[in-house]
Amino acid sequence: MRMVKKLTAVLGLCVLIATGCSSKKPQARRFEVTGEVVAVDKRGQMLIVKHRAIPGYMEAMTMGFVVKDDWVFGVAKPGSRVQAALIVDGGRSWLEDVVITEEPKQDSSVSAPDAGRVPQPGEAVPDFILVNQDGKKIQLRDYRGKRLLLTFIYTRCPLPDYCPLMSRNFAALARELPSDPKLKDSVRLLSISIDPEYDKPAVLRRYALEYAGENAAETLTRWQFASGAPEQVRKVAEFFGINYWKEEGQIIHALATALIDPEGKVARVYRGNDWQPADVLHDIGRLMGA
Repeated sequence: MRMVKKLTAVLGLCVLIATGCSSKKPQARRFEVTGEVVAVDKRGQMLIVKHRAIPGYMEAMTMGFVVKDDWVFGVAKPGSRVQAALIVDGGRSWLEDVVITEEPKQDSSVSAPDAGRVPQPGEAVPDFILVNQDGKKIQLRDYRGKRLLLTFIYTRCPLPDYCPLMSRNFAALARELPSDPKLKDSVRLLSISIDPEYDKPAVLRRYALEYAGENAAETLTRWQFASGAPEQVRKVAEFFGINYWKEEGQIIHALATALIDPEGKVARVYRGNDWQPADVLHDIGRLMGA
């Protein structure tokens, strides 16, 4: 009888472990969005929407939202009215169940935020002068002889799968570099803020420490955060096909991440937010002939 009780207790413990003690992925949240299309970025799979307040999530503002349904980009135009469900799943968000309810305004002239051309592999990247998180001037030429991965962010970006996702991906790469002697010595990371008026060195340093982790001092020897004179920031952003503007306190922009070879030439440009750190490590390996 005592043995039966012990067996029952063990089985009960197993049930608890298998059910109540198991870690479950939080369910995706769903919010209703209504607003007006400001711009359409087909290449980046994004609608820029001037939306009403989203109860429980975001006040009224103009923001870019990922849309996975290709048909939307053949219908939506600046001035169109849009209704959709915003899905927020961990660090990702997107619109689904999109409904376009009105014809676009005929006089609208707003273009998509990344309307510029994308540089091709082998093109030389023009030199630029920026200021990093420590207030020091940096230039593209400082990275000659290294493989440089750069991206564009701003520290107040509110959507988790835009600038914060780029910074999380870079943080994952920064953790990986020290484990491989070849990568440790030959790969560098650079996050460029497109909000130079606000993202001064002190702001960038706080942001850098947030993502750099426990070994921040070592990490920031390989990963810099920079901004600078507005014309310099726009020069490098537009070279990689990124146009941006301010709207109701936010910066409307698309996403681009570029891998630059040791000679300062474009090796690859990753559009949007679908790339993974493993993709970059694979391309760096190919660039190194591994």
